[in-house]
Amino acid sequence: MKNYFEYDVFISHASEDKDGFVRPLAEELRKRGYGVWYDEFSLTLGDSLRRSIDKGLGNSKYGIVVLSPNFLEKEWPQKELDGLAAREIEGRKVILPIWHNILYEDIITYSPTLADKLAVSTSKGLDYVVREIVKVIELSQLESNQVDLKSQNISLTSSNQFASPEILSSDAWILLDNKLFLTGL
Repeated sequence: MKNYFEYDVFISHASEDKDGFVRPLAEELRKRGYGVWYDEFSLTLGDSLRRSIDKGLGNSKYGIVVLSPNFLEKEWPQKELDGLAAREIEGRKVILPIWHNILYEDIITYSPTLADKLAVSTSKGLDYVVREIVKVIELSQLESNQVDLKSQNISLTSSNQFASPEILSSDAWILLDNKLFLTGL
């Protein structure tokens, strides 16, 4: 299983959903410092679409799939979804579904296995959707860091036993005597 990814997320969407939701989502994630593979950021004149998209799919830790009526009617986004689903065969979460102007009944008719995944709806607003995506990315980074620390026999110690997940995922740690201490509380 791949441990390093060039991008945090790949955004799969129908072009009709760009203006209303997808572009603002991509811009907000990038503004927050996350690596985002998004066609408007990543493709340039003369690029091979298939090769560029395949590279983005393979080099992104997660695939945000903006499911909408437009998405279900398009061939390219469905191919991207197929690529992301193939990566989940390895047994780890890859697909982060976002429901945009679509109902559960539409999703379960399209794909019962996709309907089984916990999704976030754009009806809750862009900020809420971004927060949910950031939680997944940050938790993954924290878990990855803990695995690295365990392999080096380093334990985590916090001077504040009531630290929130946001604090625990910050970069405010100091290594002292093979223990990590949280600073700046």
